[in-house]
Amino acid sequence: MSEIFEFLQEAVCGIFLPTLLFTFGAVFFLRLFRYVIDIRFIRRSFRNGCSLSSLWLALGGTLGVGNITGVCAAIAVGGPGCVFWIWICAIFSAITKYTETALAVMYRNSNGGGAHSYIKNGLGLKKLAAFFCALCILTSFTLGNVTQVKASADFSLYTIGIPRYVTAVAFLLAVFIVCIGKGKRISGFTSSVVPILCSVYTVLCIILIVGYRENIPSVTARIFNEAFSFRSAGSGALAAIFSPTVRLGVTRGLTSNEAGCGTAPISYASDPCALPVSSGMLGAAEVLIDTLLLCTLTAYAVLLPEVSFEQGSAKAITEAITLSVGNIARPILCASVFLFALASVCAWSFYAIKSAEALGLKRSFFVFYSAAYPLTAFFGCFASEGGSWIAADLTVSAMAIINTVCVGALFGKVVDLTKREYQKLTSAQSLKH
Repeated sequence: MSEIFEFLQEAVCGIFLPTLLFTFGAVFFLRLFRYVIDIRFIRRSFRNGCSLSSLWLALGGTLGVGNITGVCAAIAVGGPGCVFWIWICAIFSAITKYTETALAVMYRNSNGGGAHSYIKNGLGLKKLAAFFCALCILTSFTLGNVTQVKASADFSLYTIGIPRYVTAVAFLLAVFIVCIGKGKRISGFTSSVVPILCSVYTVLCIILIVGYRENIPSVTARIFNEAFSFRSAGSGALAAIFSPTVRLGVTRGLTSNEAGCGTAPISYASDPCALPVSSGMLGAAEVLIDTLLLCTLTAYAVLLPEVSFEQGSAKAITEAITLSVGNIARPILCASVFLFALASVCAWSFYAIKSAEALGLKRSFFVFYSAAYPLTAFFGCFASEGGSWIAADLTVSAMAIINTVCVGALFGKVVDLTKREYQKLTSAQSLKH
């Protein structure tokens, strides 16, 4: 059975998904980047935008093991060169996130919106929208739950020796308490925790990087040199697509920032005050914080001291930070990863609940989900790292394929809206002068 899932992972995440994401991401980038990089336009959009609680909720879903164990796992298999492709993915993904977020706000209804809303209302594909909602609920159990709690259990064990069953019980209780309150409690939790977590993790990594700053030029050179080595796929123009370096860089970039998946826009569309362009700008900022900042910090944190990946991703990052900061970093890192994971688990619960509401599921489903989701967190602490990532890659990739194609079909509407808003800005500037 595991061989079948591995084959499916290779088929979906191999040549097809990187090609799809790069193609659509490049088109989105070429058509929109002149607008979204204008500082005046960015400032105006943020002033007119939704509350930052939507950004923190979205970051709660994207920040997590993708920034830590996902990056380490990619480097372990694909080498330092995959970091370069994570960067490329981040640049394209920022524009993709802008586009899908703007669409989600444009096509939302009184109950909010997301990818399902523009698939249904924008394209008229009701059955595909329903299938996407079902995939989102399923992915909440894989990428949104198991991979998160598994990473936290690993960290707890390797950093301060907390047994897995203790972490499992803690997640069981915490997930139940936070998620039972649905949207309001989840949003309040992520708004309070995520900014602190970003700051703590950033400080730990910066201390390490400063301590090994003499290795920065050589590590950076390795990232760029090995990004184009194609040692695993031979030579030729298409070698990059088949290379594990590129594939892991793209897929880990995706599982980190989830751009193109259609999930984070649910949080922005849930804000009744949200505007399409301003929400899109917040979505782009979310990707830059998640991938360009935190994934890069993780990559340099493990590459600068040249730690071993043989005993797993959790041990690699723990060993790296402990080398520089000392043992005081162990409980801090353990607590940070636990809260990172809990924020992601809760945010994905929010996405699943909204998807279930869009499907019109009855109260019996929510009762079932409220019991099954915390139990999944409990048993997820004992899952294998490889198996959990295979399941996460498959489900999130399926969502990304459907959503990216649908966003591409509606892309012209976002371009027109962005141009109109940009022209308003330039016209106002002209009148002032």
